[in-house]
Amino acid sequence: MKAYKKEVRFTIWMALAFVVMGNAGLFFSIFPTDAMLFGFPVTYIIPILMGWFGVFFLTIIAGKIGNRIDDEIDAEIEGGVKHD
Repeated sequence: MKAYKKEVRFTIWMALAFVVMGNAGLFFSIFPTDAMLFGFPVTYIIPILMGWFGVFFLTIIAGKIGNRIDDEIDAEIEGGVKHD
């Protein structure tokens, strides 16, 4: 049962991380700036990079950690651990 609880917490935290990465542009509407990065305004390039690459890397991380948690769940089921 411990692995199931871990999976629920992990799912909630990853969902929040995906929402933050995918909606990074909202932070720049709250805190506008005139800075430039790679020749582009920061208000445009940072949300694009976080939306594309941030979500990509989060997906890889979520897959690896999710697989480990699934292995823990399988081990609990095979080990005959009693549920709470």
